[in-house]
Amino acid sequence: MIVVKHSYISARDRQSRVGGKPSKGIAVGRALAHLKYIQHRPGEDREKGGREFFGESDDDLSVKRLRKAVREMADSKVVVHKVTLAPEINPGDKRAFTREVMQKLGSEKGLDLQWMAVEHNNTDHHHIHVVILGKDKNGTDVRIDKKDYDKIKEYGDRYLERVHPLELERARAERERKEKDRIEQRKRERDAVRQERIREGLELPWMHKKILREQLEPYSQWKEKQLEKERAKKSKGKEPAQEPEKPYFQDTIQAAGKEWSKQNTLAELKELNQYLWDNYDERIEKPDYKKLVAWMKDKERLGEREPEAKGDKEKNQEQAKELEKPKDHFEYKGEKYSKESSYEKLTELNQKLRDKNADRLPVENYQQLRGWIENADRARWSGVLEKQVELSKTQYGREGAQKTMPDNFRAPNPLQEAVMRNPVVGMFMAGASVANELVRWIPLTDTRDRLKEGKDALEAAKLDKLQEHVQPGRTAEQKSRDKETIDKLDDAIEGNQATRDEANEKKKKKKDRGPEDPFTFDPWGRY
Repeated sequence: MIVVKHSYISARDRQSRVGGKPSKGIAVGRALAHLKYIQHRPGEDREKGGREFFGESDDDLSVKRLRKAVREMADSKVVVHKVTLAPEINPGDKRAFTREVMQKLGSEKGLDLQWMAVEHNNTDHHHIHVVILGKDKNGTDVRIDKKDYDKIKEYGDRYLERVHPLELERARAERERKEKDRIEQRKRERDAVRQERIREGLELPWMHKKILREQLEPYSQWKEKQLEKERAKKSKGKEPAQEPEKPYFQDTIQAAGKEWSKQNTLAELKELNQYLWDNYDERIEKPDYKKLVAWMKDKERLGEREPEAKGDKEKNQEQAKELEKPKDHFEYKGEKYSKESSYEKLTELNQKLRDKNADRLPVENYQQLRGWIENADRARWSGVLEKQVELSKTQYGREGAQKTMPDNFRAPNPLQEAVMRNPVVGMFMAGASVANELVRWIPLTDTRDRLKEGKDALEAAKLDKLQEHVQPGRTAEQKSRDKETIDKLDDAIEGNQATRDEANEKKKKKKDRGPEDPFTFDPWGRY
C-alpha cells in the first residue's frame, strides 16, 4: 500500500493572488521555495550543501538548471505539481522505484514528463518528494487528477511485489495485525464501559438489546413507521436541489480515526462502509453517512457509464434512468434476494460479503440488504416476551398448580398482582424468566483436554518459529534468538507431556483401586 499526496502551485490558486488578482511571480517564488525546502529540510539524512536531486536518468541534477526550468513555467497554467510517495516498506533503491512509477505514469497519460525528486529518510516514514513541471518536454500541459492516484499506487505496488515480495507480505500482515489489535482494544474498552454501567445500575446485564428494543418499540409500531416513510418518499417525488458540492479535497468526513473524501477509491469507501456497519459505536452522523453513500453511488455510476460515453446520448440517458429506478430484488452469483427472503439467507449473504476476496455489491443493493436484514430481524423478535412467558406457563404452570392445590386451581396473591401491574416490574420479571430459560440451556460439563490444547498451541508456535528461522535474509543474531526460542518451546512441550503422563498415571491408579471402602481409616486416623 502506497500513500500518495498531491497538490499544485499555480498563479490562479488562493495563495498566489495579490489583491484578488493572479500573480505569476508569486507562484514561481513558491515553487522555488518548495525546491529549497525539500533539499535543505533539517534531518540526519541531509548532507553538506543539501540533499541531491535526481531525475529520469541523472543522479545529481544541477540546482541552477532546476531553478531555470521552474522559472520557464511562469506562463503555464500550473507551475509545478508536488507529489509525495510514501511506500509501505522502504525500497532498497528509492530512485529506481520512483523512476519506474513516473515512467509508467507518463506512458499512461501520453506525456513525456519533466520531473525531479529528493529522498527523505529523516522521519519514521520514509518518502520521496517529486516535483513535476507544469509542461512536458513537448510543451503539453500536465494535469494530474484523482484517477492518477490509483494508477500511481498500482505501479508502486507492482514494483514492490516484484523486487521486495517477502518484505511487502510481512508489512501487509503486520498492518492487518495492528488493525485487529486496534479493533480488539476498542471492543475491550466498550466492554469496560458496559461493565461500569452495570455496576452503576444503568444497564441490566441479562437484558438482550433486541428484547429491550421489542419491548420499547413493538414490531407493529416500527413497521407502521417504515410504511409511512415509504409513502412520504413516493408522494414527495424528486428531492430538492442540493447545495453545490465542495472540491473533493475540501469536502471531507471523519470516520474510523481517519479523514475521508471523494479522493478515496470506491474500494476504500466500501471498506469504510462495511467497517461502520460492523462497529456500531464508531458510526458517524447521518449527514456524513449520506455524503459517503453519495460518493459511492457517483463512483459506481461513472464506472458503469464510462464504456458507453461515446455512444448515443439518448441511450445513455435511458440507462441512467434505469439505474436510478429502485428495484425490489437483486441477484448475486445466480441467487435471487429480496425482502421476502428468510433472515438466515440474508445473513448468510452478508457474511459472504465480509470476505475481502468476495465480489462486492453496488451500494444501492448493499443498503437494500441491510434494510431487509433489519426488517427480518425485527420480525423474528416480534412478541418474543409474550411467546416465552406463555411457553413457561404451559410447561411449568400446571406442575406448580398440582403441587399447591389439589383441585389444580392456583389462587392468586393480591400483593403479587398489584406489584405486577407496574409496567417496569412486569418487563423486569418477563425478562428474568427469559434469562432463566437461557441459563438452563447452558451445559455445565467440561470435557475439554486443556493439556492437549496447550501442547497443540506450543507445537504450532514452534512450527511458525522454524519457518521464520529458515527464511532467507536472517542475520546470525536473529537466528541465534530463534534457536533460543525453539529450545524454550521444546522444554515447554516436554514439561507439558510429563504433566499429561502424570495425570494419566493418577487416573489409571484410581481406576485400578476401585471404589473406596467407607469403613477404612484416612491418613489422619478418621473414618
